[in-house]
Amino acid sequence: AGGGVLSCLLTDPRCMLSSVFFGVFGIVIALMKDVPDVAGDELSNIRSFSVRVGQDRVFKAMRRLLFGLFVTFGAGFLRGAALAPTKFVMTCRTFVGLASLAAGFSVREEARPVNPKDSGEVYGYYMHLWKLFYLSYLVLPFAR
Repeated sequence: AGGGVLSCLLTDPRCMLSSVFFGVFGIVIALMKDVPDVAGDELSNIRSFSVRVGQDRVFKAMRRLLFGLFVTFGAGFLRGAALAPTKFVMTCRTFVGLASLAAGFSVREEARPVNPKDSGEVYGYYMHLWKLFYLSYLVLPFAR
């Protein structure tokens, strides 16, 4: 064994891709957390990203980023399914690809009725993103 995390990231494409996926997803969650807190941040003179850029822009940018992440990975897994060496791997990749596409469209559809200036609505959407985050971890063992 040996080599550590950096070695894994540099030598194992699965390690690198899963790290990119969950890293980007983590950034989306972190930035979305501040969207409903803008009023309090402004009162406390906290210059959060949402305060500086605006709730609408951050909400829309993070929604688009996460939608793009899921669709890109979903398409990649479906392409990989077509090149799979065995039926088992093909089935796993197809499952992950379709689950990723479904999650991507869920990101977009759940955001449609959300008013970025309504803290309650944004919080509900934020919790939806956490569910997708944990579901992504549950699907991870099938990513081959």
